[in-house]
Amino acid sequence: MKLKNIFLAHAGADHEFAGRLSRFLEFGCNVTCSADEGLIPASQDLLSKAEEGLASDILVLLLSEASWPVRWPRERWERILFEETRNAGVELVSVALGDCPFPPLLRRRNFIDGTVGQLTTMRLVKRWIWHRETETAQTLNPTFAADLEDLYSNLSDEAGTLKSSGADASRFVREAGQEFEAVLWVPCHRRSLAQIVGELGSQLGLALEGTVEQNCRSIHDLLAARRCLLVLDAPAAELAAELIAGGRTSTLVTKEPVKVVETPISLAQARKLVEGRRYAEAYELLYGLLDSDISTADCARELTWICEQWNRMEEAESLRSHYRLPPTEQMSLF
Repeated sequence: MKLKNIFLAHAGADHEFAGRLSRFLEFGCNVTCSADEGLIPASQDLLSKAEEGLASDILVLLLSEASWPVRWPRERWERILFEETRNAGVELVSVALGDCPFPPLLRRRNFIDGTVGQLTTMRLVKRWIWHRETETAQTLNPTFAADLEDLYSNLSDEAGTLKSSGADASRFVREAGQEFEAVLWVPCHRRSLAQIVGELGSQLGLALEGTVEQNCRSIHDLLAARRCLLVLDAPAAELAAELIAGGRTSTLVTKEPVKVVETPISLAQARKLVEGRRYAEAYELLYGLLDSDISTADCARELTWICEQWNRMEEAESLRSHYRLPPTEQMSLF
């Protein structure tokens, strides 16, 4: 994963905020950002410092009386901030921290009103970065509901785990979904660990060919390094601890179900799971069908094949012997 580089051009009076913003963005996005690198020395002004940022992916201007104290000639700022950024392929973002004589034209291009408060400003910059990264057709959402602040501070601003009502979880996802690399909503009500993990792996685009325990480890390892929001929709209490992601990913657990998914109990469904390389789910479903005396020979044959993929040779041989199966040949999936 290649990290984007952000250059924060700012005055000394804004250096403390620039430091907070750089740390906030490095954790919340896939970027590198150094506040010291963009600090304007006494021998420079904001525009000459901005020229140094033309080698970055994103140039952020922190606009204030300290950084933009006078009206500079248009031919100077237009050349640097519009012509040279365009030629260099650099995205320009302007963050107004206070009143100053910056050109109104900057409001038309990636402009963020930073007078709404430092925390809200940092969240808006983070939303803009993820919005740009995902290239979604949705417009940037400026909404921050005050009654969801606990979810913002615990899940969005940092990596954490929290429980909430299903209604609040849905509202938070609609509002703050743009602050994450991805939102993974997994219906868990009346579903087993294998089914939940299979659903999560599918959303992540993973082939889960291992056992439930192996699949859990693979997913945890992946999510630990990514800034995602995992929503566990009403999991059983005994399963919740197994599913919390950790690392950089935040986990939100709903107290009651919002979405309920019913999995078909059939050999056709088991074959579909095998075809999708979701072996742990198929294994669980096939044993359930065996216990119900449904298509026993076919189920045993599929189970034998899965056991052999997992190197469970004794279990495979036991199934083959008990159900008098011929040498292994997996059932056609079509």
